[in-house]
Amino acid sequence: MTIKKLAKPLRIAVLLGDTANLAAHSVSKSPAAKLSSTKLAQTGAKLEQLERLEICAADIAQSTLHEPTSVTALLSHAISAIEQGKLIELKFDDGNQPQSLYLLDGLRAAKLRLHAHAFIAGFAAGSEITSVADEALTIAKRSPAQTVQHQIIIDSLNEAFIALRQGVMALAARTQAPLKGKDDTHHQAGYWFSGQHQARVLCLNLITKSLMTKTLNQVDICQSVVLTQGTQLLAPKALVDTSRLFVPISGDNIDNLIAQVLQIDNTLKNGTDYHAEQLKPWFERYDANAPLALVLMAASIDDLKLEAKAMLGALENDAVHHGQPFKTPAGSCFSAKPLGDAGLTFVYPGVGTVYANMFNNLHEYFPALYHQLEREGDLSAMLQSPQIYAADVKTAAGMSLSQQAISGVGASYLFTKLLTQAFNIKPKMALGYSMGEAAMWASLDVWQTPHGMITATENSDIFNHAISGELTAVRRAWQLADNEAIVWNSFVVRADSNEIKALLPEFPRAYLAITQGDTCVIAGCEASCKALLAKLGKRGIAANRVTAMHTAPAMLVHGQVQDFYTQALNADAEYSPIRFISAAQTAPVIVDSHSIGRAIADTFCSPLDFSALIQNATEQGARLFVEVGADRQTSTLIDKISHAHACQHSDQHQSSTNATTTAIACNAKGADAITSLLKCLAQLISHRVPLSLAPLMQPLSANAAPLSSAVSPEGEPL
Repeated sequence: MTIKKLAKPLRIAVLLGDTANLAAHSVSKSPAAKLSSTKLAQTGAKLEQLERLEICAADIAQSTLHEPTSVTALLSHAISAIEQGKLIELKFDDGNQPQSLYLLDGLRAAKLRLHAHAFIAGFAAGSEITSVADEALTIAKRSPAQTVQHQIIIDSLNEAFIALRQGVMALAARTQAPLKGKDDTHHQAGYWFSGQHQARVLCLNLITKSLMTKTLNQVDICQSVVLTQGTQLLAPKALVDTSRLFVPISGDNIDNLIAQVLQIDNTLKNGTDYHAEQLKPWFERYDANAPLALVLMAASIDDLKLEAKAMLGALENDAVHHGQPFKTPAGSCFSAKPLGDAGLTFVYPGVGTVYANMFNNLHEYFPALYHQLEREGDLSAMLQSPQIYAADVKTAAGMSLSQQAISGVGASYLFTKLLTQAFNIKPKMALGYSMGEAAMWASLDVWQTPHGMITATENSDIFNHAISGELTAVRRAWQLADNEAIVWNSFVVRADSNEIKALLPEFPRAYLAITQGDTCVIAGCEASCKALLAKLGKRGIAANRVTAMHTAPAMLVHGQVQDFYTQALNADAEYSPIRFISAAQTAPVIVDSHSIGRAIADTFCSPLDFSALIQNATEQGARLFVEVGADRQTSTLIDKISHAHACQHSDQHQSSTNATTTAIACNAKGADAITSLLKCLAQLISHRVPLSLAPLMQPLSANAAPLSSAVSPEGEPL
């Protein structure tokens, strides 16, 4: 069967079934949830006003009448009713759970100000799947090149409706995970990236195996339905649930905290059926202005009992009373002498911290943030998604310097927006490790067009050729002929920088690139570096990364680097309350284009003393260092640097140079991204950093909004 082409473009709005049942839904008390649920109740009320036609898969299966029994045949018959403004309800069962999809004319939906989860833009049927899919895409006026095609074998109308619902959910969730079976661990479970201002297009190819009555030959009945993304997103997943418990407790003194922990401990002991929703009162009574606070974190109610017991022990410990921070592997934490937010410093990691599939489920919890980032720029390019989220995890390890730089800045940009917008965390200072300085300026609303630097970096001679790739700057510095090979490498070695500096004159093609606590990074001619290490009597760990940043040859491109990073600033950037610290100078950087470009060039093209940078920031008041980006490598370095510095000055009185500092990461390779984020927030709470708990509180209602309650994005790509 071939579906006739329509006179006007097909655009059928599709809404997930629970949307229409929200008018009587009991809403959460949080303002954000109230607003969201109010909008959804209004949506349900609007749908209830429409004349409705029901199509029940079970009824059709049992009917003896000659009714359409395929999705495409049903859609073909339903179009006239849809064009008349009627609402079509598709009713079916999925895993013994009743489900519905609502179809109405796209223009009618727009007039009613209804946000669809997806649109049906074309459909066709026949005996050969490729030609059927091509016909459906032609009707939808979509190119196969911009389309994700998903094929599924079905044997009933009910299964076809299930597949249709999965397709709608995939588009509304911006992930292809709903299309996969429960046992499918394919990499596409992550975010569904698309080009900027390009709508996601899904072609569902449904195949039914059938036997010819006379010949008993098996034939395929093929159907294709083209879906495009709508403007309604699925609701964010709950950050706090039964497998990720989070309990903030505030108080005026330690005795008050003990009393409250005892209260929750007794509640847990006496309650046999304790649910995550019952934690909501603890969020409501939490006082952001109280002088002390602790957080209990656990992966289950039983674990929460153990965490409460451990916290009670810590609260009675003299060392903890005198300021020793308490922290458990699960994330529970407390500080009797909180550092506050006066020295809150965002730290931006350098090149090489990004990793395969990093935080690939974060979009499920912050869909509005991802939607915002998609509107602002090319999110896929910003994170280098083809490499980071490739099917082969080894692909990420083979990224070029420019690709790593872009992805690293992108990760920092994303986490900066997450912390500052979703949780309203406001840093007082900022600094970066190497390339992290560029990420700092890009992420904290200083540069006017940070997204424009993605293409510039991709095509940059500096990052692709001069100080990486064929290393043309090194060839010039070493005065090599074109046919002379450069074998470059870098090594991390546990050694004092002065020991290395003393040997450098003997090895003119080896450089001390980075000093970071008790380790250093040497780079240059691989043979020269190995010879230096041998004379030093140390073993080095090869980084196998080709970059001449922070070495003498990089000075040959200093002017180019400065020009590259001399960018136009936002109109109010000079009034930023943040103090920006650079490795290139002691005083904070003046916020103007020239000063920023020069500071970045000075940092990139000179040896990096990260230890000195951290000590300088500490002298200027930095106390809480929050690593904003992928993994926690920089936090580990800062802790080591601070610990070593504290040991060196342990016999001195407390001063700005040996003050208590703490480094916190918001992400960690190999750990659950949401748990890592919650651990970061917990420590900030324990140090009394002001932040919004709204994203944590919203789902903690027994009547939490269902899956289709969502943000209402602005506009939709066509």
